[in-house]
Amino acid sequence: MARSKTLWGLLVMVAFILLLAACAPEREGAEEATNENEGTTEEGQDTTETDKPEELVVWVNDEDIAEDVATQMFDKYTEETGINVRVERVALPDQVQELALAGPTGDGPDLFFQPQDSLGDIVAQGLALPIEYTEEEKAAFTDVAMDAFTYEGDIYGAPVAIETYFTYYNKSLIDTAPETIDDVLAMSKELTNASNDEYGFLVSPEFYYLYSFMNAYGGYVFGEENGVYDPTDIGLDNEGSIEGLQKYKDFIDEGLLPKTLTVDVLDGLFKEGKVGMVVSGPWNMPIYKEALGDDLATAPLPKMNGEVAPSFVGVKSWLVSYFSEHPEWATDLAKFMTNDENSQLYYDVTGELPPKPEILDAVDDPIYAGYTEQVPHGALMPNIPEMSPVWDMDVAIELINNGSDVESAVKDTVQSIKDNIDTMGTN
Repeated sequence: MARSKTLWGLLVMVAFILLLAACAPEREGAEEATNENEGTTEEGQDTTETDKPEELVVWVNDEDIAEDVATQMFDKYTEETGINVRVERVALPDQVQELALAGPTGDGPDLFFQPQDSLGDIVAQGLALPIEYTEEEKAAFTDVAMDAFTYEGDIYGAPVAIETYFTYYNKSLIDTAPETIDDVLAMSKELTNASNDEYGFLVSPEFYYLYSFMNAYGGYVFGEENGVYDPTDIGLDNEGSIEGLQKYKDFIDEGLLPKTLTVDVLDGLFKEGKVGMVVSGPWNMPIYKEALGDDLATAPLPKMNGEVAPSFVGVKSWLVSYFSEHPEWATDLAKFMTNDENSQLYYDVTGELPPKPEILDAVDDPIYAGYTEQVPHGALMPNIPEMSPVWDMDVAIELINNGSDVESAVKDTVQSIKDNIDTMGTN
């Protein structure tokens, strides 16, 4: 009896399979239908017309100039594809946290904007999708830009700009930028009159900028081999880091730097013509030019330990949200905004350099000399999740500014960073 039921079941299953085969469309016809619906945009991204969205949502940084550039690009994209692009302003530091909350509910963007040092955290939280590039597409960007957004073998970003800091100086106060950090110290002693808010040299007391002092003498964030970072190997409290920060502390001890200096104060004093030289980045290029006119010039960082001081190099990119319902079109838009034409537009309006060899090689404005000369001396900010606790080095800087011993301030802070990283590994 059981055998009869088994045979009967098999006969019914075979009949059902034959019925499905008879009802299914022929394979050739199905392929033709798919091919008829496929489209290819100007950027070469294969898309499907039936899946074309009416709208894509993009989060831009809350800086007006960045939004203005993006809007020009979006209007052109809408003209070419018929897809409307809705811009939402979300501050850069808040985007990752807000995406983690808004994405799963369907309220997040299709594209968002981030620097590469946040990439590891973004990938660890599952907030972004890799972007596929052809070899030709990758060749249009600098290797540094591609490396910056490569994580565990996948590329996650469409690079917009490469940035680092360098020196700006006021030619009405100093003829040329001092060549070495000792020259800077001597110049500062001549020009500084703190009672009148007049200074020879200003650098914001933040780890981002002061890493140059540390790295120049042998300090480093993480050990690295073949592009892989080792978060258990932290070199921010070694002899080189301590020696470099002592060089910085010399300026504090001599009364040549305000202990409570902020970026806003630095910018304001330099624009007023009260500072000979400052350390800042390309984001201030149009602002400083408007304030100082022909008196403005740039130079790479002064030499420390015999070489041009290294600086953190960052790359900002568009990323495709993991929660996007239209990742193919989001990718297409990201590539569109970073093509040669739009990269040139971004440079023309913002003054920030796109990581495109052709554009970088064509820059001949002398005001960019410090920027372009500094980039080869840069060190990429690590893009692993363990980078997040490293920014607590600002605590050590604050302690040093308030009179603490460099070695103890650095040792205590780095131990705290190591403890935080260990905690990350247990969660």
